[in-house]
Amino acid sequence: MQLVIMPLIAVVLFYIDILINSIWPFTAFHTAFYFHSHLLLMYLLIITVYKNPKVALILGVLFGIISDVYLGTIYGIYLFGFILAILMMDQLFKVFYKDIKMMIVLFLIFILMFEHFIYIVFMILGIAHINYFLFLISHVIPALLINFLLIVLVFPLILKLLDKYAK
Repeated sequence: MQLVIMPLIAVVLFYIDILINSIWPFTAFHTAFYFHSHLLLMYLLIITVYKNPKVALILGVLFGIISDVYLGTIYGIYLFGFILAILMMDQLFKVFYKDIKMMIVLFLIFILMFEHFIYIVFMILGIAHINYFLFLISHVIPALLINFLLIVLVFPLILKLLDKYAK
């Protein structure tokens, strides 16, 4: 059952991410605000901490490739970002206690790092032509806000699903 449920949840979250991200940008004060959700990244981090980091790596590679092909302008950026986040989370929770408050804080930190990772790669390659302050205002802060809301709504549901079906 675990072989079916865990990838199925990842597929559903991948499409919810696409749906949420297709709604934006929201324009106000002559600035476009991009509320990027990262439900799939959060799900991979949940699997890393609460289930098995090896399964999270397999799903991370699979969905990293799918995300790069489906969404990416640069192939490998999601794949490398997912793998790096999973490996870092696995190492962090060898030190930290699996507290929900700590998980929420770390999710937000990883989302912050993931947004910066994409921005830095785009800046190095000359694709992004936006200054850092505008990037923080239009991408990072809205992404942190929507992902905090999604964490509060989705995190308990995913934990219940994993406990019930993925044993």
